[in-house]
Amino acid sequence: MKVNTTMMVMGLALTLGLAGCNKNQKPVATAADDSGQMTQDPSDLVEQSATQVAQGKMRELLLTLQRVHFPLDSDTLVEDARAALDSAAVQLNAHPDIELFVDGHTDERGTTEHNLALANRRANAVVDYLARLGVPKDRLHVVAHGEEQPIAAGGASQVVYAKNRRVDFRVMKGQLQLVLEEGTLLDDQGEPIDPSQPTEEDEEEIQED
Repeated sequence: MKVNTTMMVMGLALTLGLAGCNKNQKPVATAADDSGQMTQDPSDLVEQSATQVAQGKMRELLLTLQRVHFPLDSDTLVEDARAALDSAAVQLNAHPDIELFVDGHTDERGTTEHNLALANRRANAVVDYLARLGVPKDRLHVVAHGEEQPIAAGGASQVVYAKNRRVDFRVMKGQLQLVLEEGTLLDDQGEPIDPSQPTEEDEEEIQED
């Protein structure tokens, strides 16, 4: 009888121990699908579509591009702009399902008609360069905005003008998330400028005020 009691105590202890272990186990994360049923954590799934994370490699779902900036009244691609587009072409060729809007912009100087035409030439200069690097033109859709969508305000200054003279990118088709970084800013003559430092022209305007 004594032996049976000891065995019962040992069995109870073993049961409680197992319960404690199960309590401390980390629960498996789940998510509900469209039907309301629970599914496995998406990070544990093998990639089945472009919207799923492939083995947790988030960088493969990002398209990181730079704005392209231009000198005054110009559609010429400077060296830094070409370098940024070289990187863009590598990424776009690696993701042939992606299509982009290529948006041309100008600063506020000039007539509306002139700026629309200039914005169109800038966007097409970017498209032509990417096409030479193997990106099909039918994946790149030009939109000319002229001066109508500035990203910088604050009066007439070289930095404000430089930020607004640009070509931007937007995803038209595809599942990648676009990260659009600032590119090299250029003064009216096409020389790089530091946005944190006033240019000589800006300092003269400040003195005149």
